[in-house]
Amino acid sequence: MIQIVPLSKTFFHPDSLDEFERTQQVNRIYRCRGGEYFSEDCVFTEDWDSGKKRAVAEDLSSEDMIAWLALDGQKVVGFIGLQKAPVGTCMILDVIQVSAAYRGQGIGRKLFEIGRREARKAGAEALYISACPAEETIAFYFAMGAKPAESPIREIAEAEPDDLQLICPLFPDRE
Repeated sequence: MIQIVPLSKTFFHPDSLDEFERTQQVNRIYRCRGGEYFSEDCVFTEDWDSGKKRAVAEDLSSEDMIAWLALDGQKVVGFIGLQKAPVGTCMILDVIQVSAAYRGQGIGRKLFEIGRREARKAGAEALYISACPAEETIAFYFAMGAKPAESPIREIAEAEPDDLQLICPLFPDRE
């Protein structure tokens, strides 16, 4: 049974993601040109090496991050990390991942809901997401209520020029 718990440094270490399977076969991606979104063929495999996994583990356990883990026993099978410091009225969703073998079980949805809850507790009005443009990734965020950001955060958009900049209102009834 999958448990979702806050990250604790007592059991999360730099090597805790070594067995995490961050592999995604991408066939189509979204692009934005002139304010218009479209999808196009673009075939590649995204896969994290051990160095990337260790860097993500270090980021997740930073004092600047609010992080939750999905665990199968002691094995990390998913995680979400939010930057503690808001940018305006937004909390930045820094990372959310589910290990390849565990996708399609609702784990990402549960982690995203925890991210929403944490952002509301921090007083944010929206989650800001710089998302990998893979069709499956964008479909997930759209299903969670995200939409293209009308006013992207310049520093984030410039740092990740291929990503789609999304916003997910935390109180959609206020719009």
